[in-house]
Amino acid sequence: MPHCIIEYSSDVEQKCSIRELVSAVHQSTLESGLFKAEDIKSRAIPYEHFQTAQPEQSFVHITARIMKGRTSEQKKSLSQKVLNAADQIIPWVNILSVEILDIDTDCYSKRMVQNQPA
Repeated sequence: MPHCIIEYSSDVEQKCSIRELVSAVHQSTLESGLFKAEDIKSRAIPYEHFQTAQPEQSFVHITARIMKGRTSEQKKSLSQKVLNAADQIIPWVNILSVEILDIDTDCYSKRMVQNQPA
């Protein structure tokens, strides 16, 4: 954990490298000191169809879904680190937001398969 999910208006792809944005979010999450490198997973999802308060507003919303146990201060610090890192890549985006959510471990399930030798 965590899962860093970057949702964005598809027009963002025309002005920046999404790979660079994913990398910046991933790296800032690691630099928070709250997680091991091997536990961080980051991905991005574009939206073609969306509506905001103003027409033609670009947006990026980043959600970090983390296991319970972090303090409010740690979550706020993580949120700011991720926001600042993303803002360096996409300062022109109209709406940039970051949300830190606790995963409900009572109903979370996971399966992993170790890489098998070829």
